[in-house]
Amino acid sequence: MDVLLIDVDRMFSRRTVFPNLALMKISRYHKMRGDRVFLNRFKGVPDLVYISCVFTWNRKYAFQIAKMYECLNVEVHVGGPGVDLENKLPDEIEHLKPDYGLYRVDYSMGFTSRGCIRRCPWCIVWRKEGYIREWAPLEEFLEPRFRKLILLDNNFLASPLWEEKLVKIIRKGLMVNFNQGLDIRLVDRDVAKLLRAVKFYNHTFKCRKLHFSWDIPSEEDEVIEGIENLFKAGFRPWELMFYVLVGYNTTFEEDMYRVKKLIS
Repeated sequence: MDVLLIDVDRMFSRRTVFPNLALMKISRYHKMRGDRVFLNRFKGVPDLVYISCVFTWNRKYAFQIAKMYECLNVEVHVGGPGVDLENKLPDEIEHLKPDYGLYRVDYSMGFTSRGCIRRCPWCIVWRKEGYIREWAPLEEFLEPRFRKLILLDNNFLASPLWEEKLVKIIRKGLMVNFNQGLDIRLVDRDVAKLLRAVKFYNHTFKCRKLHFSWDIPSEEDEVIEGIENLFKAGFRPWELMFYVLVGYNTTFEEDMYRVKKLIS
């Protein structure tokens, strides 16, 4: 069977997008069955098509491509948060190790937990995944030959097993990117001390960087306390990066205050 996987975001976005984790797992599943798997390009008519869309602004392309193959009487599956928040991979595929060769990457990638303890009104995580829960052990998606790891957990530090996971990452000597950022409100002295021992990097693994955010003005005390704990643990200012949500129930002055406070 010839299986075509279509990463809509990679095909139509002008900016660089990450490899599609769901498609890598689907690829692994079909290759285990002996099927031939293709990404985005295929000469002729495939037997089966999977279309994944992460970003809502590419949704129209996903359905256009689906309609085209359906007209050719091809079985088509469309999914991803850009299309449907309820759509999920079956467990027999979800918990397979991703096929990293599909995108020719040199890092492991996955979730150890799903969901979040927060219910931020602008975020889809709690709507899509609910309250935080453990999802998979690190070994499920860790490729032994890779020294780099991208963690996609939406609130890694909120996991009851955060300490156990960090210790394992440290002992394995892994270079890790906490891709969705860390919750600065959860950074006490113990967390900061353990994070200092981690080989943390940005997503290109070229720069030592941890990512956080300050989205709600009223949480200033918690944010500042978290930053101070990081500094006490030995972090340097250039190792920290903050996202600032602007224009959401805030004034321009409130937004600028947070930016200037973080710089100071």
